[in-house]
Amino acid sequence: MRYTIKATNIEHTNAIDSYIGKSMLELERTLEPKEKSEIARLDVGMTSKHHKEGKEIYYAEITFHVKKKDFRAEAKAGNLYAAIDKIKTMIIRDVKRHHTQMRALQKKGAREYKSRISKV
Repeated sequence: MRYTIKATNIEHTNAIDSYIGKSMLELERTLEPKEKSEIARLDVGMTSKHHKEGKEIYYAEITFHVKKKDFRAEAKAGNLYAAIDKIKTMIIRDVKRHHTQMRALQKKGAREYKSRISKV
């Protein structure tokens, strides 16, 4: 999966790139092989330039598309790396929930098909 990273109100550094790359490896492991998205858009930065420290001034946001489903997560934190970790856990949770819903739907359809065949 390729990433497009946009840095807002902060300097885009190699450290940020490498941390995002390491964090998103777990997302790639969670996705099934046929679900690989071509590109994921990440936006990281500060909410405003005039704040230097305080509560939740950093944010991270991710958006990507997989098999007719759009995934999006955003988080705010007091530290940029904490915000990246939050979106990682949020997006992985959403993907896993989507997988369980799809499996349940498949099983429901299979049960219905089996019951129709057994009645004949």
